[in-house]
Amino acid sequence: MNYNKEYKKYLTSAILDNANNKIASTTLITAFAIYLGIPDFWIGLYVILDTITNIIQIFAAPLFSKIGQSKKVVLINYSLYRISSISFAFIPFISQDINIRIILFFIPAIVYAITGELGYITFVNWRMSLIKKEDRGKFSATKNAFKNTVIVLFSFLMGILLDHFKASGNELFGFIFLFFIVFIIAIIDIILRICTYKPDIEQQKISLKESISFPAKDKSFRKILLFCGLYRFAIGIGTIYLNVYILRYLNISYLYYSILNMIISLSEALFGLYWSKKINDRNWRKVLIPMNTLYIITFLCLSILKDNVLVYFLPIIYLLIGCGNSAYDLYDNIAIYEGALKGYETSYVTFERFIEGIVTALIPLFTSTLLINSGELSIKLTFVISLIFFIIILIFIYSKYINKKLE
Repeated sequence: MNYNKEYKKYLTSAILDNANNKIASTTLITAFAIYLGIPDFWIGLYVILDTITNIIQIFAAPLFSKIGQSKKVVLINYSLYRISSISFAFIPFISQDINIRIILFFIPAIVYAITGELGYITFVNWRMSLIKKEDRGKFSATKNAFKNTVIVLFSFLMGILLDHFKASGNELFGFIFLFFIVFIIAIIDIILRICTYKPDIEQQKISLKESISFPAKDKSFRKILLFCGLYRFAIGIGTIYLNVYILRYLNISYLYYSILNMIISLSEALFGLYWSKKINDRNWRKVLIPMNTLYIITFLCLSILKDNVLVYFLPIIYLLIGCGNSAYDLYDNIAIYEGALKGYETSYVTFERFIEGIVTALIPLFTSTLLINSGELSIKLTFVISLIFFIIILIFIYSKYINKKLE
């Protein structure tokens, strides 16, 4: 095996994978769902579907430990994952009925979400096994830099193309062209992974009971679970209909929408570096309180500003959301892992994802009655509920984290 050659393959595939995840996720698919005429509730359910299917991660580790990390099995799963992301493009050619379109929309959406969760652990495991410890920091930094560059360029292209085709009365062809780009990236990614070396991994057998029992019984870990659960509900209900709201009710252009998504991607990347410096001494007060304050300001603005004013505040709001997201990502990636019992880190992380999935699954049940008469005021109410929950989280932070070390 040529280490440098394989390192470049893993880096390229990681960049393509992350870029495609962002490109073919809520940004493009939500806009396409609105074009298809899919109701607000179902679009919102799609937005949080990826988090709901975190539940599956707790079954993924035991499953792959039993069947083995066969390259053939993993690549079949990954191919289904990638192909499903472009299957949405066929919906308008199959049916004009909204109910049928909803069903056709969720078939690839569910396949995409489930296969993504099943494949996540194995690819990360392969990559971390192959890449030398001293190269991991450089790998992550390079991947993020290229990924965000691809996302920015695609977002800008998406906005220009969709506005152009919409103005000429051919909006569908604009979406088809963008799905074709996603398809090309997916094919390159799949071929690259087929040709990539799979490191030899000693797979320890993991039982489902072990994946649940240790983190569930750990009293010191419950504070982390409670914080993550509260956060996931607050951010989930606050953003579940955000894209629908600005596209359908504020009626902004696709270019403006694309610029907003560029802002949030760049904000997450840049502020991630800032927060990482803040937590070098493990003083979580420096991250949690400012993070929560940013979300409170965000959802206060979304709740009280009138539409004609809110349109001009959207770039600031998306900047704040990106900043808050990057802060939570650090907490999510570091605090949860460090709060785990040594030797059972994977079980703790997957159990936390399991809890996140359950909490997020409650959101569409909660909002289903709220959106019986779907409309702008109902979505505004979700912003208010999110604001209330972030205030509760701020009280929780002060009572559990201030002047106390992370257990």
